[in-house]
Formats: sequence, C-alpha cells, structure tokens
Amino acid sequence: MDFFERQRESVKTYIDVYLKEKRRKFASVNPWGEDALEKLTPFVKSGKMLRSGLVCLGYEMCRGKISPVIFPAAAAVEFIQTGLLIHDDIIDRDKYRRGIPSLFYQYAQRGEEEGVADPNHFGQGMAICLGDIGFFLAFELFSELKVARTVKEAIIRLWSQELSYVGLAQMQDLFFGETRREIKAEDILRLYHFKTARYSFSLPLKTGGLLGGADPKRLAGLERCGHAYGLLFQLKDDELGLYGSEKELGKPVGSDLKECKKTLHYYYLRQKAGARDVKRFETICGNDNLSLGMIQEVRNMMKKYGVDKIIVDKMNNLQNELEKEISGLDIPENYRDTLYKLLDFSLNRRI
Repeated sequence: MDFFERQRESVKTYIDVYLKEKRRKFASVNPWGEDALEKLTPFVKSGKMLRSGLVCLGYEMCRGKISPVIFPAAAAVEFIQTGLLIHDDIIDRDKYRRGIPSLFYQYAQRGEEEGVADPNHFGQGMAICLGDIGFFLAFELFSELKVARTVKEAIIRLWSQELSYVGLAQMQDLFFGETRREIKAEDILRLYHFKTARYSFSLPLKTGGLLGGADPKRLAGLERCGHAYGLLFQLKDDELGLYGSEKELGKPVGSDLKECKKTLHYYYLRQKAGARDVKRFETICGNDNLSLGMIQEVRNMMKKYGVDKIIVDKMNNLQNELEKEISGLDIPENYRDTLYKLLDFSLNRRI
C-alpha cells in the first residue's frame, strides 16, 4: 500500500493549504466559521483516505506520473466522504469515530458548555450543517479543476448523480433498520452497490481516469474493478463490525446489531437458524442495551449455522472476479501490482 501512503501525504498537504486559505473568509461570517474548520480539518485527514488515493491511481495509470491537477479532485472526494460520515454517525447514533468523539457528539458537549436548552438536538443540527459544508467545499473544488470544460462537467455530473443515489440508499438502509419486514438478499446487495461500492471505489477510479484521458474501454474496466472492490469492502466492514475490536475500529463493536442493520450476515442467519435461535436473535437485534455477551451469542449463532462460511465464499468469489478484471486491464504491470495489493488489504484489513 506504499502508493496510497504517498498520495495520502500529498493530499493531506493540499487540504491543509486549501483550508488555511478558507479560514479568514469563514471566520468573517460568524464565530462558528473558524470552529467549523478546526473540527473539519483533523476529521477529513484522519481516515484511510483510500478514495483520494484511488483518484490519483486512476489518473497515474493513464499518464504514468501524478500531476498537481489531480489534487483538487482527490481532496473533493475526501470532503464528500467526510460529509457522508458526519451524517452517518448521526443516523447510526455512533458517539465515536476513529477513536474520538463523533462530530455531533462534540457539538452536543459544546452545547452543554454553552448552556443551550437541548444539547443533543443542537449537536445533531450543527453536525448536519458541517456535513453539508463538506459537500459544498467538494463541489467548489470540482468547479475549479484546471482541465477541459467537458471533463470538468462530466465529473460534476457524475458525482451529483451518484450522491443522489447514495442518499436514496441511505434512506433504504434507515428503513431496513427500522422494519421487521422480510428483506431479500438482492435488496441488501443493491443497497451495498449504491451506498458503498460505487461512490467509494468506482467513482474515484473513474474520476482519475477521466482526468487522465482514459478511453471508454479503460473507464469501463476501472468501474467494474471498483464495483467488486466496493462489495468486498462492505462485506469486510460487516465482518469487522461483528468480530472486530473496539480498539482497532475506533468505535464500539456491534453497532450494526444495535441499529438492526440488514446485512448479509443478518439475512443468512435468519434463513438458516432454527426457530428458537431466530427468536433470540430478534431480541438482540435492535436492543438499545446490547451487551458483549449478546454480541458473543450472535457470533456463536453465525458459526453454528455456517453463515461465516457463506460470507467467506462470497468474498472469495468477489476476489476471483476482481483478479480477472485486474488481469484484463490495459495498464502497466506496476499499477496492476498496486491493485493486487489493494485487494489483499481489502481482504485482510483490521480497520
């Protein structure tokens, strides 16, 4: 993952300079302007920043070397991710992200210090606004790209359309978590496709390809690779959410269970388990008082009914699909090696 580490540092430097330039204007609006950037800056730079790395990779595979023209787009993708995560923490009621208080929780604490009437409402409202600012900064960066107008318009149109789909998928995810209605496996996979796979992998790779002048055949190949990466990444997220450690994840384990997320793990356990275990699982899923003991019960059920093996088989199928797609890409061998390393990371990561 050396490529992604190098690009991560370059994009972080660009973000620092960009937000420093924004500071005076933000501060002139009201006292919350500077505070917003102080909260946004460490948050946007503290993650894996894979998406910006994928923008750089898509570009470099076409041009053979990186160019400063790519950094506004790479930074924009990270601002989009930041806005989505801020909103996601509110929806999922996760008070911690990456080992630090989520932004809505930080604002709630600030509300208590300021003596506002309803600190929780204040915290959620402030974080929604900050997430929106992340989106607006992203599209300002897209609009300032130093590329042909047709390319710039294609990128703006691409992200505008796809983020609408992410919003619809988030709405579906929220509904799935609140309903006891039977959910089909294909509905869950469709949710994964639009909520994670496309915007996290396909779009960044395609954005880099567009900026690098990729032809339609290469763009299509990058998009297919991104889709497989995204589904694999989401399945791994589901696994880590159930089996990972709080120390590694930076947030409590079992949040998907607490929110009764309709993951493929959920679906197959409901399909395979006996009536008694299904009934017990339903008392655990969505329980506000979820305990480590309850999480362990669910883990035991997953093993008992072979759900873990089903998920591993699906991940293996995606791995085979992705290896085939990577081998078919018309790219230099060193970039093919980078894609294989990303596949290995996606399969074996602990965060």
